[in-house]
Amino acid sequence: MRRVIIGIVACSMSLLLSACRVEPDMVVMSDVDVNGWSECTTLTYNNRLTEQCDLNIMLHINNRFSKESIALEITTLTPDSLRLTEQVTLPIDFKWEQPTATTADITLPYRRNVTLRCEGDYVWQITPLESIDGVEAVGINFKINN
Repeated sequence: MRRVIIGIVACSMSLLLSACRVEPDMVVMSDVDVNGWSECTTLTYNNRLTEQCDLNIMLHINNRFSKESIALEITTLTPDSLRLTEQVTLPIDFKWEQPTATTADITLPYRRNVTLRCEGDYVWQITPLESIDGVEAVGINFKINN
């Protein structure tokens, strides 16, 4: 009887795990200098899907962060050796929800309906155009469109 119960639980767990798919949102992050983010941050994303996705810049901030917008230089390197560099200014609409909070994550829309056509490593180099206080980590959220 005990083996039957263990078998049923094991089958149920394997079905649940196969039904859960963690891939639709993939975040790649890298720590930066908390005293002032001014250096290039390199992020690598291993693309296995060629579906459309939205790209969002993610910032993990502390309570020293006070910008209303950030200007960034973003360079994209594709697995087939293409390179694109652009400068963007992203508006920030963020208010601290709790006065005692010391850190938070901010999502900034960057690109919509992007298709990463090649499988392999995509590299993003993100550099602020001026030093930014209060940023602890920078990343990109890859949100698969269904």
